[in-house]
Parts: sequence; structure tokens; C-alpha cells
Amino acid sequence: MFVIIQVTIIHLGVLLINTCLLAIQFIVSYLIIAARNDSRKTMNKNVPLKYARSMLRVAEEQGYNISELVLALDLPFDLLDDSNPDASIPASIYSKVYNRVMWLLQDESFGLKLKHKSPTGTFRMMSLSIIHCQNLEAAIRRGAEFTEFCQSLSGMSSVYSNPIRRIDENTAEYCFPSSSDFLNSDAEPLTSLAHCVAVWRRFCSWLIGKHIELIEVRFQHSEPSQIKHLNELFNCRISFGQEQNSFLFPASYLQAPLVHTEESLKEFMRNAPYHLLASAEDDDNSIISQMRRIIGNDFSRGFLSVVEMAGELNMSVRTLRRRLKDLDTTYQEFKDNLRRDAAMAYLNRPELKINAVSALLGFDEPSAFHRSFKKWTSMTPGEYRNDHLDQTNKAP
Repeated sequence: MFVIIQVTIIHLGVLLINTCLLAIQFIVSYLIIAARNDSRKTMNKNVPLKYARSMLRVAEEQGYNISELVLALDLPFDLLDDSNPDASIPASIYSKVYNRVMWLLQDESFGLKLKHKSPTGTFRMMSLSIIHCQNLEAAIRRGAEFTEFCQSLSGMSSVYSNPIRRIDENTAEYCFPSSSDFLNSDAEPLTSLAHCVAVWRRFCSWLIGKHIELIEVRFQHSEPSQIKHLNELFNCRISFGQEQNSFLFPASYLQAPLVHTEESLKEFMRNAPYHLLASAEDDDNSIISQMRRIIGNDFSRGFLSVVEMAGELNMSVRTLRRRLKDLDTTYQEFKDNLRRDAAMAYLNRPELKINAVSALLGFDEPSAFHRSFKKWTSMTPGEYRNDHLDQTNKAP
């Protein structure tokens, strides 16, 4: 499985590729970095050490002293220690390295063989402009409008103002720019584009809370001698020598509602680039993970009933309950655990009033939230918040 590390959605940046040509660049660079690394699955909490070193090389190529950079990061271990090249590091550490390098270069494209720089914050602003859209199609089109506007400010000509087209009633096509429109001539067009496509697909999947299955991926580039890594990356038909770069997917995804909020987007950006380091329809296809993706992070809308959830999973209610029983849980416990974890996260933010937390979790009455939270934790929301603040204040 091709781990697109620096192509992270923060590769990210990269994510944006066509829909955000500024973000496209952003995306591409990470892809380019990722392309230099071996494909490998990433564990949920760790990232291969070599990816952090790739980020450091990016800074070094731009004239920065990486020894001084590592020292300034004040990490609990030495990133330059070669004694264990196959070691892994916490994703949070990698994110720290990534964000520092991005800040130093002030270019979300890292200046890697791209025709235009992508100012820091481009991806975040594009994401904020689309997060409230009704469905995926509206989000993609608004993202394209955002890109077109950014291009006009920088004197760039528009590439694709309307990236979506419908092939037939059941099939849609997402079109990407030609590599010559955003990559320098010495870049590796097929590798970069392939990872841009993968990351953008991943970002769209995140927006709607479900993995987008591709029908076909099309490249203008001629077929390379080795395409194994591309097959692993997309797991669908791949065509070369086409009129344009694009991917085909079921049109039904376009009407899928966005399941995230500005709050969950903020968390997404805070943890970037971890979220898109690996695809891993990734590493996690369990029934619990599928349900989490379906529900998303906006609990204010309420939860699906067990019947509705079974329908989303294309299985009977009986099968769903049996599979949850095999995991020693129930659908109600699943919902309670989601709400409990979200409640604890919200309560750790003192700027949110407890009644606001109750509303964010979909409770009709604050009293119902108080009862439920005490049942989950043996503490009232106020007691939990005060206890957390006390521990925070006591921390060295």
C-alpha cells in the first residue's frame, strides 16, 4: 500500500491538486517526497522515521542546517541517529517536524519542482470554504472556484474551473490538470500525479466519511515498465495515453453529505499530516471503523438508528448485531463510546460552555447530557472539567 507521506493532506497540500491548483501544488510536493519513499502501511500511531528525515532533506536542500533544526525541535530522541533506519516515531513527532519545515519554507509546496509556490494557509482556507457545503459535488465545485480565485490573484491562468463531469447516470469523472500546467519540466509527472490523485481521493473520502471506490484512473502519460505500485495504490483499472488525467467513480458519491464541521476540520489540520499518511482503507476496515466513518464527527445531527446504520453498511440488522456481539459490544455501546470520547475532548476546552457541549453532542436537554456523562465516567461534566484543569495546572 503506497504510503503517501509527505503527500499528506497536508500532503494535505497536495490534496488539493486540481481542485486547488495552489493546493494542488501543495499536494504534489508531498507526493513527490512520498514518491521517493518505499510503499508501506503505516500503523495508526507511528510513522516510519525515514519520512521525518525526508522532510529534513527538503529543508536542507533549501539551505537550512538540519542539525540546528533538529536541536531547535527539542525532541526526545535524535532524528539523525542512523543506528536503526527502520525505526518508527510517533505521528505527533512527525507532524511537529513537518509543520516546522513548512513554516520555515513558507511554501506548502516546499518549492519542489513546482511552477508556483503555494502560500502557507492555502489548504486551510480552501477547506474552510467548502466544509459547510451540502454534499461532495458542491464541495468540489466550490473548491474549484476557490482555486480559480487564487489563481487570478497570482496572475495564473485557470486550468479547470469545473473539474467534475458525468459520463453517464451512474459514473462521474474528476479531471486533473495536465502535469505541464503545474510541474516543472524536470519533475516526475506520473509519480507526482498518481499520488495527487490518491491523496485527493482520500480527502474526499474524509469529507463524506466513507471510502470512495474508484472505477478507473486515467493518465496522459505513457505506460511505465513497472505499474505494480500504481495497482496497489488504486486497486482499479488504470489506463495510460489518455486525453487527460482523471479518475472515474460512482456518481452516487457526489450526493453524499459532508459529515464534518469546522471543529473536526480544526482537529484534522492540527494533527496533519498524520491523517493522510496512509490510505488504509486502509489499515482499518473493521465494522466499528466503518460505522465511525459513516457517522463522522458532527453529533449534533443525532445518530442513525440501528436499522439505518445496517442499511448504510448493506447488511441486515441481525447481521450487524451479530458482528457487534462478536466484538463484545452493541450499537448502543458504540454510540455511547463515541459521545463519551467527544464529550471529554470538548470539556477539555474551557472556552466551550457545558451547555454548548451538550448541544454539540446532540442532546435535547443539558440535564440528559449530565446524566449520561456521569453514567459513562462516574463524574459530572463540571467535575471532569475541573479535574482536568487541576491536572493541567499541576503539570510541570
